Amino acid sequence: MIDLSGKRILVTQARDFMGPALCHELRSCGAEVIADERLLTAAQDAPAVVEAAGPLDALVINLALPAPSTPVTQIDEAEWRQVFEVMVDPLPRLVRAVVPGMKARGGGKIVVMGSASALRGMKRAASYSAARGAQLAYVQAAGVELASDHIQQIGRAHV
Repeated sequence: MIDLSGKRILVTQARDFMGPALCHELRSCGAEVIADERLLTAAQDAPAVVEAAGPLDALVINLALPAPSTPVTQIDEAEWRQVFEVMVDPLPRLVRAVVPGMKARGGGKIVVMGSASALRGMKRAASYSAARGAQLAYVQAAGVELASDHIQQIGRAHV
């Protein structure tokens, strides 16, 4: 078991997807978990959540919505925008909000909960898979850039 005693960890969308299991496991390892349940679709939501949480050792970005099951030729603009609005747009906002505090404290961890759909095609899930792929690409690029600040970005594909 990993000892996370004394660590403050924010979990986004704590009620959805992997949120409940993440919160339970992190608490069982001794972490102080700040479980935020709201969607972070408005531009001001991410900075407000991070500010309200206070100093953080880790941020677990759990962004999700039920995967649409639309045939690829029938995905409309509204579905595409909704999936990216919920699952991708909050990523840079959350990172921008949390990184200054982590830099000031000498480092931290940012974990993005993903899906295997980013790695393999899934029938009738193109918009969802594309958003999960964008999450993965973002976390990889951000991880390379923030490594020298001792901020580790980790993307986890939930299978």
